[in-house]
Amino acid sequence: MSNRPAARRVDVDWLRVFATYLLFPFHAAMVFNPAPFYHVRNADLSTGMLVFAGFISLWHMPLFFLLAGWSIVASLRARGTDGFVRERLLRLGVPLLVGCVFLMPPIKYLELASGLDANYRGLFVSPALQDGFRQVIPGGLPVAAPFHETFLQFLPTFYTHLDRFTWAHLWFVTYLLTFTLLYRRIIAAIVTRTYELGTVSPRWIYAPIVPLALVQIFLRPHWPGLQNLYDDWANVAYYTIFLFGGVALARHPVLEDRVADERWRALGIALASVLVLLFAVLGVVTSPVVVLAGSAVAGWCFVLALVGFARRWPFSDGPVFAYLVESALPVYILHQLAIVVLGYWVVGLPLGIAPKFTLLVVLSLAATLAVYHWVIRPLVPLRLAFGMRPRACPLRVPARPREAVTAVVLVLAGATTALGATPVGRWYADGGAAQVELRACARALCGEVVWLRSPFDENGCLMRDRWNPDPALRERTVVGLEIVRDLLPATDSVGAWTGGTIYDPGSGRTYRASLALDGNDRALLRGYVGLPIIGRTTTWVRVGSEERLCRAAQGHGDEQ
Repeated sequence: MSNRPAARRVDVDWLRVFATYLLFPFHAAMVFNPAPFYHVRNADLSTGMLVFAGFISLWHMPLFFLLAGWSIVASLRARGTDGFVRERLLRLGVPLLVGCVFLMPPIKYLELASGLDANYRGLFVSPALQDGFRQVIPGGLPVAAPFHETFLQFLPTFYTHLDRFTWAHLWFVTYLLTFTLLYRRIIAAIVTRTYELGTVSPRWIYAPIVPLALVQIFLRPHWPGLQNLYDDWANVAYYTIFLFGGVALARHPVLEDRVADERWRALGIALASVLVLLFAVLGVVTSPVVVLAGSAVAGWCFVLALVGFARRWPFSDGPVFAYLVESALPVYILHQLAIVVLGYWVVGLPLGIAPKFTLLVVLSLAATLAVYHWVIRPLVPLRLAFGMRPRACPLRVPARPREAVTAVVLVLAGATTALGATPVGRWYADGGAAQVELRACARALCGEVVWLRSPFDENGCLMRDRWNPDPALRERTVVGLEIVRDLLPATDSVGAWTGGTIYDPGSGRTYRASLALDGNDRALLRGYVGLPIIGRTTTWVRVGSEERLCRAAQGHGDEQ
């Protein structure tokens, strides 16, 4: 899809890990923050926590969206537009569904039990909590309805009453998935353009400040930040700019180089902007326009500084790095439940704010990592449910000889690849138990079995086509057997072939087939009966790429 292959970036992954694990002190601070809104709330509140959480909020989620934009470019280059969408639906859509169904009800229940209610209509608080909110909202907030239900009474209403539903922190996943579907073709067009930037003036690095400030000044007062997606235009516009900022950096390395050069200047501008905002907290600065514009300047410049310093920092990529990168998405999904449940208990302890905050950070981090490490990480179904890849190396799945041949038939369709990739060549099937050579036959693709890891049957004889419905063909050896025929290029998708057939020597049956490339070194086939949905799947890996793919699978998680 591009003239530059996608590659893992250690600095980008470390930034993502940093942003993910920063959620623990950030959200723990929100329990003691007088500014709205969090699911549980301490009786005593702290202006220091207001400043701490406010500082992080200036650049934290913007950094997530910028890194997501970078990852979108990398994924599009590896998979093509359609394959990228499928991968995003699995990596984001499935965890979003799992999180909303299983993790969000306890969060919402404890929120309501605490006298708080954030729903799609706005923020509501009980009369007992109004004084705390008046520290930052003098007029207070709408009054929440009394809540005295048990969890079992509440649970059905979470799924049936829209004002009881929440996606809480998973709003980020919701927005990112929505942006993926809305902008995929625009970003794909950006990625496939052959134009490359030359010398870039530093002023272009700061140009996004203008639209960001306009969003804050003109949209933020009307849409202050309730992440309900359909009526949240300030956030949609604001984070879209950061997303496309990440796309631009990934597409044009010269921009990343310029950001690295500007890192100290960007940090200085960001700190100066934060100083202005701090004066606003102290009542020295009272202009809403200055505050809103300053938040845009600080947010963009802090993100630039972080990206620039990470670009120049000599990060390592050892086992700890691999573990943390793989944990990022599951930890993001899990952490809020741990903080809310433990926070509901911690706020009742006879302790000051500082020890409560420390205890909450330590316990929520330990609980989240324990669930991740001992429950989610080892179990394949839960790995998939939380957006992770299976742990198995692509070429090290044990298989019996006959299954090795049978699996040539059972393959997945769907993902596309970068322009210029070709399926012609030799491929491993079924974890390396067989090799099939695909070649051009006029305009079509055909392929034959050229090698078997175990070429003999249980009697020591060469494996033959003994299940063929034609008795005259049953003495043919499987090695040398043409099993793929008549796959023609798809008219509606780059990197895909359809309309062919694939023969299964293990059953003597012939199936309809389609093929799609997933990057340069994976081929996804599907053998099916009638409709493509009625079939089974497997993945082929190009011969010669196995060690590289195995290292990537074992050493790196996928992008968030």
